[in-house]
Amino acid sequence: MRVPTVTVLLLLGLAACESSNVGMASQGQDIAGKQFAPPPPGMGAVYFFNPATASPVLNVTANGQEIGALGTQTWMRTELAAGPYTLRCRGGGSSNAMNMTIVPGNIRYVDVQMLPGQYVCTIRESDPGSGQAAVMSGARAAQH
Repeated sequence: MRVPTVTVLLLLGLAACESSNVGMASQGQDIAGKQFAPPPPGMGAVYFFNPATASPVLNVTANGQEIGALGTQTWMRTELAAGPYTLRCRGGGSSNAMNMTIVPGNIRYVDVQMLPGQYVCTIRESDPGSGQAAVMSGARAAQH
């Protein structure tokens, strides 16, 4: 039996929605985060973003502390005290990490994703232009 193309597309669309099932921040929080304001004194800011259009939910931690979960085309901002951090992504049964030193007053951008066909999530620093573009085109995920 042949399945109509429309049915297949609808099922794929539902699967994509399911994979990005994360809580979302309010519209006001989304707008505020897209201002890229400097962090509070003595702190640095980190934007985590998932620019992928299809991805499982990816959990993000900093030194073992849960920051939140990213779905497709979502982002989060967190302020961290100055110092060394191990940033980690977990999702799809995988885990990966990177080290970053937070400097007061700095804003950093971290790309977190797991593309279809990949078995391990990736987490890597991005340049400010690419990071800001991904934040502007995405929606803010609620944080823990």
